[in-house]
Amino acid sequence: MNGFRRVLPLLALAALAAAGCMLTSGQFAVTYGLPDPITVNSSLVETFDVDLNTVSEYNDHKDQIKRVEDMALVGQFTNNGASEAQIEVWLVRDPSAIGPPQQNGTRLWGPLTLAGHASEKVDWDRSAALFDGRQALIDEVKGDGNFRLYIVTTGLVSVTVTKGSLIVVVGAAV
Repeated sequence: MNGFRRVLPLLALAALAAAGCMLTSGQFAVTYGLPDPITVNSSLVETFDVDLNTVSEYNDHKDQIKRVEDMALVGQFTNNGASEAQIEVWLVRDPSAIGPPQQNGTRLWGPLTLAGHASEKVDWDRSAALFDGRQALIDEVKGDGNFRLYIVTTGLVSVTVTKGSLIVVVGAAV
């Protein structure tokens, strides 16, 4: 009787596999490296395009994305000036849009406040507290994977970002 109880579930799985009905799901991380270094001077905006299709983990599974589980923007942020700096990251869905990101986009992350001549390594946990426009990024990840990011600072400052990455954990099913 015990043998029968063990064999029955295995036979059911074998039948599903033979019929092509296996459901496989899992999570994968998409890590997009930012330009290194990125420097933003005196209330100016630094911009760069993101194409997740250049990341093999995304490209291989983009048709199977069901949900975005988590996200982070990590890196070393350094205020090179004496004044306090506030740093924000904005997402603009249409890279051809003209004008400041505040008119055409969504604040994705921030503000991160750094004292003069201060530096902070932003890790996963710190980044999670700074995410603001999660839905805009989720829509882009589930969409075409192409968008533009803007790093915006306030004040007469010079901010450098090194070893920066955008990391998105995606749930997929095949």
